[in-house]
Amino acid sequence: GIVGLGGAAFPSAEKLTARVATLVINGAECEPHIACDEGLLRERAVDVLHGAAVLARIVGAERVVIAVEERMHAAHSALAAAVSESGLEHLHIVAVPTIYPEGGERQLIRVVTGLEVPSGGLPRDIGVLCHNVATAYAAWRAVAHGEALTSRIVSVTGVGAYTPRNVETRLGTPIAFLVDVAGGYTDAAARLVVGGPM
Repeated sequence: GIVGLGGAAFPSAEKLTARVATLVINGAECEPHIACDEGLLRERAVDVLHGAAVLARIVGAERVVIAVEERMHAAHSALAAAVSESGLEHLHIVAVPTIYPEGGERQLIRVVTGLEVPSGGLPRDIGVLCHNVATAYAAWRAVAHGEALTSRIVSVTGVGAYTPRNVETRLGTPIAFLVDVAGGYTDAAARLVVGGPM
């Protein structure tokens, strides 16, 4: 039941059928204001790395790159400590510019590998596969702990929320519940945007 948690929810098993040389683990947020991937990296970096190692083994990738935005200092530190702690030295952490849409798969692949996915093609056509950090985390939880993907971290943020925060929530949780967890709406709330402002 693992799907891409970067936004598209594409079945991960489909992507993992290809053999590739490079696996890119995407920790660059694809939308402004969203910080769920950053929070996951800060708090569960070791599990993300183990998930990246599992995904790399499945696709035969010899090179694994974990991309994080330059502004994510705490996430970068957590990842560096996790690499040292886990012994997974073959995983490379790369800081990428905090520019929209840097977290987009094709843009990120070009930045970290120098390769361009051809128009109408897929990353696997150039020997690259890209998975979100939350997908790697979910893969590790499934393999190591037998857990189905039933929850994820979401960002509830903006001037319309009293206490913006990341929340780990079950899939299917009503948005009203998430807004309540973030303290409810402020007087500045004008609209509800799901998925990011862009």
